[in-house]
Amino acid sequence: MSIQPRAAAPRINTQSMICGTLATTDMKRARRMYEDVMDMECVEPSKGLMYVRNKGHRPGEAKHGAPYWVLEVKEVESVPVAQEMLNHWGFEAPSQAAVDEAYEKLSAHKAEYGITRVQKPFFRGGSYAIYFVDKDTNWWEVEYRTPDITYAALREKNVQWTEPV
Repeated sequence: MSIQPRAAAPRINTQSMICGTLATTDMKRARRMYEDVMDMECVEPSKGLMYVRNKGHRPGEAKHGAPYWVLEVKEVESVPVAQEMLNHWGFEAPSQAAVDEAYEKLSAHKAEYGITRVQKPFFRGGSYAIYFVDKDTNWWEVEYRTPDITYAALREKNVQWTEPV
């Protein structure tokens, strides 16, 4: 599928997405899942606020997540509108076997980390993925993409959409 750009140049000048915000009703539970399950770094600069990022962004260390990104987590009393799968946070896995392993580990430790649902692995459009949901209704994806459809490969091929979505 190709979509033709509507303008010769972007209306705003951006390079990549670097941050996002999500909510939790239990900062301690959320932090434990981010650190223990997803191997991310967390810091709480003030009560009710936490920043989460890929590990490896200390001075002098290689950046493991390029481009650099940060999730801002805010503690709230309740999450009045449940999130849906199309509103998810995705992580790239190194192989199909890693996705299968993630499914087994998450399924075995659901209660321990406040995970309410883990979907079985499936193929879709050249990728192989699982989705899981935390107690705050945040959806998370662990996805392996075949080498020809990674985001970097698509950029190198200069893949463009030519029809409106």
